[in-house]
Amino acid sequence: MDIELLLPWVSVLVPVVLITAMGLWVLKLSNQVKLLNQQVADLVTASAEHTSATVAKVTDFGHQQAESQARSLVVTRHLQTLQSELESLESQVRELKLQDPSVRPYQRAAELVKQGATLSEVMEACDIPQAEAEMLMMVHQKSD
Repeated sequence: MDIELLLPWVSVLVPVVLITAMGLWVLKLSNQVKLLNQQVADLVTASAEHTSATVAKVTDFGHQQAESQARSLVVTRHLQTLQSELESLESQVRELKLQDPSVRPYQRAAELVKQGATLSEVMEACDIPQAEAEMLMMVHQKSD
């Protein structure tokens, strides 16, 4: 009966429904592709920002390391200078220990005279006679 009339319509409607379904499916896939592309773009941006921040940190660390090395060099040079001065002072102390003990009071007296000590102060501090103290005062007061 009417099946024969419906058959041409069914043969037209089935492809139309399939094409519509495929179109909707393609539209859905297109939206998913757009969403994925946006996520990829966001990840690329975030990665670039992270890379930039990391490069800045590495550069800063490099500057800090260079500064630290420079400071280490300064400290090393200062320590070498101090070591040299220490060796010089130790040498001077050894020389003073080897000097004749009878000369020491006169060296001390000469220093006191140069510092402005009085005759009695020189005699007491160095345990030397008055005549020798007077002679040292004349010699060292003239040399100033």
